[in-house]
Amino acid sequence: MLKKCKTNFDSENVSRKFELQRVDLNQGVRIENASVVVMCLTLQFIRPLYREKLLKEIYDQMNDNSCFILIEKVLGEDSLFNRLFIDYYYDFKRRNHYNDMEIAQKREALENVLIPYKLMENRELLINTGFRYVDTFFKWYNFSGMIAVK
Repeated sequence: MLKKCKTNFDSENVSRKFELQRVDLNQGVRIENASVVVMCLTLQFIRPLYREKLLKEIYDQMNDNSCFILIEKVLGEDSLFNRLFIDYYYDFKRRNHYNDMEIAQKREALENVLIPYKLMENRELLINTGFRYVDTFFKWYNFSGMIAVK
């Protein structure tokens, strides 16, 4: 995935300095001189016990006035919406040529590995970490994007 990301950055002529790292985030992370930190579909795979500690560690290493972008799969605030969003998402996968077996295998592979929070729980986590401003910039079914400013 890192190689593919680098290829994508190169093909888009990304000129700003960036660093891609392969680390076990359950063990923490080292960041230097970061103005932007992106966690895309990542925090949901960190054991809940370690999430706040990891975010605090990242926050402490970020530059002042820097931003943190968090994109995650989220649970619906209500079980009705949660079920509907999942059903709509599976319909979306079927429209994109995934069959029911592939959908079931993916769901089974992620069970007890991907542990999503509700959108508001992620927001509270970012505020409790110390970010001054937190807002949602994207929400589609059970996926959301948030931005937080240190």
